[in-house]
Amino acid sequence: MQDSGTESPRLLSEADLELIDALQINPRASWVDIGAAIGADPVTAARRWQRLNASGEAWTTVALGQRQMHAMSMAFLEIDCEAGAAVEVAERLATAGHLITVQHVAGGHDLFVIAVAASMPALADYLLTDLPRVPGVAKVRTHVATRVFEASCRWRLRVLPPRAAAALVRRPGPPESTRRMDALDRLLFKALLADGRAGYSELARTVGASERTVQRRLSRLVATGDIDFRCDLARSQAGWHSSAILWLRMPDGRLEETGRALLGWPETRTCAALAGSRNMLLTVGLHGVSDLHPLVVRLEERFPHVSVADRQIVLRQTKLYGRVLDRLGRCTAVVPVDPWTLPPHA
Repeated sequence: MQDSGTESPRLLSEADLELIDALQINPRASWVDIGAAIGADPVTAARRWQRLNASGEAWTTVALGQRQMHAMSMAFLEIDCEAGAAVEVAERLATAGHLITVQHVAGGHDLFVIAVAASMPALADYLLTDLPRVPGVAKVRTHVATRVFEASCRWRLRVLPPRAAAALVRRPGPPESTRRMDALDRLLFKALLADGRAGYSELARTVGASERTVQRRLSRLVATGDIDFRCDLARSQAGWHSSAILWLRMPDGRLEETGRALLGWPETRTCAALAGSRNMLLTVGLHGVSDLHPLVVRLEERFPHVSVADRQIVLRQTKLYGRVLDRLGRCTAVVPVDPWTLPPHA
């Protein structure tokens, strides 16, 4: 679908929202289980998903799991651009596999970017040498994450009845080992980026391994927390028309309990502890910009030890966890998330 620039987002039907919610709970659930949860036959459920996916209105992908998030280096970047260059810079940065999210924001800077790399030396080399040389980039402020509580894998629409939702909850078995991801694991990760529901036979052909090996590897990677799966959508079509970035301050001793508590908020998208004086980042979804102030009030009332140091409304999402988006938030292209793309040394 072409974006005319004046087109308004259509709201998805309740049936579509239930389907997406089911896949957010368990992105690789069988169509039999998905159909049972939403009250549809498996063929109908699969056909509806194919339509949503083909139009760019919803998609599934693989994501870095908690163990990998702890092992890797992540930074949140505030980027100032030269006058009139912000759109071009955002489009250029969106092509990089290690820059997983690129957003235009209203505030003291032009772009908010999430960067991830396999090591701090690799990330530092990029931030100190390559990024400042990108045409149109005027200044970069870097905030290094020390603990990532959530990166939008748990967020869901919450429209399914509790019993139907509970039946879909993933229950991975205990990890078979704690060894690190190897070359085959990384190939599987990359193969799943375009379609988190890709079947074992398709994956086996892509990575050159047997179906049994692929199935065993994926089970282990999920159990160890190396990978996770997520389902996302053009959020404005579900009534989430805006989002915001909050920079918080609190005593370091309260970071863990606060981060964990914020995971239960329906608005929470990303939550991470930071190394600076603004020591927590929280990104939230909003039904409208007018919801920001009530959310800040609720935040400060629920957590008296927290102060909001700064906040920005997101004007446009150019890229969201490896998906290039149009003005209405629909997926138009896939740029594979690749934290291993940066060499450990320049």
